[in-house]
Amino acid sequence: MKRKREGEGAALTASASSSCDDGSRKVYEVFLNFRGPDTRLTIVDCLYNDLIRAGIRAFKDDEELRFGKKIEGGLLQAINDSRIYIPIFSKDYASSKWCLRELALIVELSRDNDEKVILPIFYDVDVDDVKLKTNLYKDAFQKHKNDSGEDLTKQWEEALRDVTRISGKKLKDYGLYKLTNLMVEEVSNLLWTRWMDMSNHLVGIKDRMDYIMKLLDVGAFDVRFIVIHGMGGIGKTTLAEAVFREIYPQFRDHCCFLKDVRTHDIIGLQKKLLFDVLNLSCANPFFINEVIKTRFLGKKVLVVLDDIDNWDQIMRLVGEPNWFGGGSRIIITTRNIEFLVKEGEDDNLPISNSGQFSFYDMLEMNSHDALQLFCERALGCVKPPPSYMDITEKIVDALGGLPLALDVVGSTLRGKCRRTWEVALCKLKKVMNEDVKKKLMISYEALEINQQQIFLDIACFCFNNEKTTAVKYWDAIFGYPIESEVNILKHMSLIKISTDNKLWMHDQLRDLGRSIVHPESGEIHMKGSRLWSPKDAFRVVQTETGTKDIVALNLGTPSPNKMYRFKRKQFMGLVNLRFLQLDHGNFKGDFKNVFFNLTWLSWSNCPSKFRASNFGLKNLTILMLSGNNVTEDWGGWCQIMVAEQLKILQLEDCPFLRKMPKFTTISQLEKLILRCVRLRKIDKSISNLQHLDYLEIKSEAIESPPESIGGLKSLTVLRIDRTPSMKPHSIGNLAKVKSLILPCKELQKLPDSIEQLESLLELDVQYLKIGELPHSIGNLERLKVLRCSGYYLENLPYSIERLQSLVELDLSESSIRILPNCIGYLKKLKVLNLNDNRISELPKSIGMLENLKELCARSKHLVGEIPSEIGALSSLKILNLVYGRFSGLPTTINQLTNLQELNLRDCNSIQQLPELPKSLMILAIRSDSLTAIPDCSDLTNLVDVQISGKSMQEPNTEGIVRLPALRRMILDVGKMALPPTNFSSLSQLQLLHVSCAEAQSLIELPSSLQVLRLWDVQSPIDWSVFSNLENLWKLCIIGYSPGEIRFEVLGELRKFNELSMSNCPLLKTLPVLPGLKEIQHLLLHKLPELTEIQGLGELKSL
Repeated sequence: MKRKREGEGAALTASASSSCDDGSRKVYEVFLNFRGPDTRLTIVDCLYNDLIRAGIRAFKDDEELRFGKKIEGGLLQAINDSRIYIPIFSKDYASSKWCLRELALIVELSRDNDEKVILPIFYDVDVDDVKLKTNLYKDAFQKHKNDSGEDLTKQWEEALRDVTRISGKKLKDYGLYKLTNLMVEEVSNLLWTRWMDMSNHLVGIKDRMDYIMKLLDVGAFDVRFIVIHGMGGIGKTTLAEAVFREIYPQFRDHCCFLKDVRTHDIIGLQKKLLFDVLNLSCANPFFINEVIKTRFLGKKVLVVLDDIDNWDQIMRLVGEPNWFGGGSRIIITTRNIEFLVKEGEDDNLPISNSGQFSFYDMLEMNSHDALQLFCERALGCVKPPPSYMDITEKIVDALGGLPLALDVVGSTLRGKCRRTWEVALCKLKKVMNEDVKKKLMISYEALEINQQQIFLDIACFCFNNEKTTAVKYWDAIFGYPIESEVNILKHMSLIKISTDNKLWMHDQLRDLGRSIVHPESGEIHMKGSRLWSPKDAFRVVQTETGTKDIVALNLGTPSPNKMYRFKRKQFMGLVNLRFLQLDHGNFKGDFKNVFFNLTWLSWSNCPSKFRASNFGLKNLTILMLSGNNVTEDWGGWCQIMVAEQLKILQLEDCPFLRKMPKFTTISQLEKLILRCVRLRKIDKSISNLQHLDYLEIKSEAIESPPESIGGLKSLTVLRIDRTPSMKPHSIGNLAKVKSLILPCKELQKLPDSIEQLESLLELDVQYLKIGELPHSIGNLERLKVLRCSGYYLENLPYSIERLQSLVELDLSESSIRILPNCIGYLKKLKVLNLNDNRISELPKSIGMLENLKELCARSKHLVGEIPSEIGALSSLKILNLVYGRFSGLPTTINQLTNLQELNLRDCNSIQQLPELPKSLMILAIRSDSLTAIPDCSDLTNLVDVQISGKSMQEPNTEGIVRLPALRRMILDVGKMALPPTNFSSLSQLQLLHVSCAEAQSLIELPSSLQVLRLWDVQSPIDWSVFSNLENLWKLCIIGYSPGEIRFEVLGELRKFNELSMSNCPLLKTLPVLPGLKEIQHLLLHKLPELTEIQGLGELKSL
C-alpha cells in the first residue's frame, strides 16, 4: 500500500506539473483547503476576498475552475504552485475524502520544501478534534477505512496530526473580522519576506535593481516601457524577476510575468496575460488582440515580457502605451534591440517604433561579485579558503563575469578536490562549458550566414581592431556595404563598440566563436575555419595540409631566433585565404596566383630583403606594415603597391622610412596612416588619392605636409601630429573635411585658409603655441566641437559668437583671463570646459546657454561670485566648481531642476549652501569655512554625498540620514564630535567614512554597509553596532586615541576580509581573534607603541 501512496502522490504532482505549459493558467500563492458546505459562505468567502483585495493570488475552487477542466487537475496544479496553505477545519471537514487528499499532498509538499508554509484555522472545532482525540473526526475515518482502505486512511490521519503540531488560529479567540485581517497580514508578511530574502541573496543585483527602479519611477502616472538588454546568460531574467517581486504589490492583482516569450506560442501567452491580469478567458483567438487592447484600457498593470526577439511579440502582447492606464509599467528583456531601433537614428539612443523606450544595458559582473557568486555555488560560502584562493581567482577570471558561466561551472565543481579544479581551469582555457555554450548558441544561430561569418572573424581576429578597418574588410569579402550587419551584432549584444571605435566581445562569446571553428577534438572544423593560434596555423603551413576551408591564419612568430622563409607549396591548398597575420618571416619563390583572394595582410617586423616574386596581391584591401627594415627602397613595395583594390594602408614604427614611395598605383586608397617618427617627405603623388577619406601623419621630422594634399577632394578627416608647421595654403581646398586634428605642440600658426573649410565639424588645436585664434574662425558656421586647450592661448576672438552650431567648447589649461560675454550667443552649446584656466569670474551671459548640460570650471583663479543668472541653465546636469574661491552659491541654484552632480571640493570660502535642487544625485563639498552640514533632507535622489568642513558648529546629521537612495557617504565634521547618529535608515548605503566618532556617535549602522572608514576616533568603539553588518568586508581606522581595541564582532562577519589601521599612537596590543583567521589583508601603519599582534600565525589567508 505504501507503493500505492507514492504512486498516487507522484501522479498528483505530475498532473499539476503537466499543465504548467498552458499559457493561460495562473500561478497561485495561497491555497485554501476547506469543506464547502461548512465554510464557503462565511470565513472562506471573507478571507478569499480580503486576500484578493490585498493583491495576493489565492485559490478557492468555485472561483478559479473554468469550464471543461476536471476538478482534480485545476486544484492539484494550484496546490503545487502555492507557497502558503490555509486548511480551515470545520465540523464536517473529515467526511470529505477530497479535503483529506488535498491535505495529505499539502503536508507532503511542505515537508520537502522549507519555502512552503501551512497556516491552519480551527473554525468551529478544537485542536483535539483534529488530533482524532474525540469522536468528531473518528466516526468519519471509520467510514473511510471501510471504502478507501486502511493504509490510505492512515496517511490522512498522519497528515491531520502533522498539521496540529503547527500553531494555528481559532475563530472563537478572535472573531471573524479580526481573524481574517490577521491572516491577510501574516500571509502578506510571509510572501514579502520570502521575496525580499530572495532579492537580498542575489549576488550583485542591488545596484542594478536601483537603476531599474529609477527608470520605472513607479509613483509617476505615465506609462513606461523599460528594456533590459544584453548577451545570453548575463542575468536579464534574474534582474527582471527581482524587480517584479519588488514592485508587484503596488499593482494589486493586475500583474503578469511572461517567461521565455521567444519559445512559446503567442496565442497561449495572450491567454495567460488576460487571465493573470484580468482573470478573464477568451476562447476565440481571432478576437484576443482586440480584447487585450480594450479590456486593459484604464487599468494600471505590471507586465514583464521575458526574452523577446521581434516586434510582433510586443504588438500582440502589450501594443501601444495608450492600451493601459496611467502608472502602468512594461518590462522587456531581450538579447536583441535591433527591432526596437528606428533606421537612421543614433545607435546610442535607441528609439522604439512606438515612442521612446528606456534602455538598460546589462553588463557582466564586477570581479568582487563574480568571486562571491562562484564561491557560493562552488563552496557554499562568500570567499574561498586560503588553499583555494589562487585557483578560484583564476577560474573566475577565465569566466569573465558572466553569471551563467559562474553558476554552471561553480555548481559543477562543488564538493570536488583541488586537482579537479585545476583540470577544469585547464579545460576552460581550451574549450567552453557545454551548458554555457548551448545558451549562447541561441544568439549565434539566430544570425544570418554573413552575420555569423562576421561574428567568427571578430572572435578569432578582429577583436580590439578598429571598426572602420574591419568593415572595409567585410565590404570587400561580401561585395556590399556591411555596416548594418555589424550593427545587428551590436544590437543583439554579441559585440560592443568601444569609445575609441574598436570592436569588443565578451570572453565567453569569443570562446564560443573559437569553439565553433576549432572544437576540443582539435580538428579543423566548418567551412570558413580560422586558425587564430600561431601554433596551429604554423603546423598547417609547415605540413602543407591547408585546405580550401581555411580563410584566416595567424602565423605569429614562426621562429623567434630566425627569419623563417615560407614557400609557395606551403600555401597551395589555401586557395580561399583572405586574412594573413605574421610577425617576422619572409616569402621565397614564385607566388603567382597563390594569394589571389588575400584581402587583409598584417605583417610586423618585415625582412630587409623581400625574396618572393609574382606576389600578386590583386585583391588586397588592407595592408599593415611595421619594422626597422621598411625603407623607401624596400623590395616589397614593387610587389605590394600594385594592389589596385587597396583601401587601407597603415605604416607604423618604421624608424628608417624617410620618404614615402609614389602612390600612383594605389589610387583606390581610402585610409592612409603614417606613424613613422622620422618620415621627412611625402611624395606629391598623394594628390592622386582622390578616394582618400582619412589621412593621419605622425612624424617629428616632416616640416609640413605637401601642398598637394589640397587636391584630396574626398578627405573628411585630417590628423597631423608633432609636425612643427602647417604651411600648405591648399588646406583650404579640402571642402569635405569634417575633422581637423592638430596635436602639434610646436605649431605657432594656423593656416589662414582654414576659414575655407566650410564642412568642418571638429577642430582640435590643443596645446599649440598659439596665443589667439584667428578672427576668421567665426566663418566655420557648421563647427560643432572646438578644442583649444593649452597654456599659450590667451584670448578668444569675439567672432566666436558666430559659431551657432557649436555643442562643445574646451578652453581648459589655457591662459584666458576673461570669458567674453558673446559666449552667451552659443545657443546650442552643451559642454563648456574651463578647467584649470585663469578666468576669474563667469560672465552673466552664461545664463543664456539654454542647452548647456555640463559646466566644468575647476580653477583656483575663479574668485568672482557665481552669477545668479546661472539659475537659467535649465538643461544643466553637471556643475564642477572645484578649487573656486567664491564665498557661496546664488539662491537661484535651486532652479537647476535637471542638475545631477554638484562638485564644490576645496572651495574653502563657502560657509553654507542655499537650498539645492531635488534632482541632485551627487553632492561634494569640502570647505574650511563650512559651518554646518547642508540640509539634504529633500534631496531624495542623492546616491553619493561628501561633506567636509573644519569650522563645523554643532553639526546636525538629522537631514542626511533620511536619504533613501544613498550608497556612499563621506562626512568630516572637523574637530567637532559627531553627534549620536542612527545610520540604519540608509538601507542602500555601501560606503561610509566619518570623522570624530565617539563611542556614542554610531547608534546603529545599516546591514547593507560594505566599507567603513573611521578617522580621528576619540573613545573606544562600541562593537555591538557591527553585529548586523553581514556585508561588511573592509574596516579602516585612521587616528585612534584609546590604547586598547577589541574585535569581538568582526570575526562573526562572514564577508569581512580587510582591516587597516594607522596613526594609533597609544595602541600597544592588537588582538586578532580566531574568528578573523580568514582575513586576507591586514594593513598597519604608524603604530609606534605596537608590540604585539595576537594570533598573527592563525591568519592563513593573509
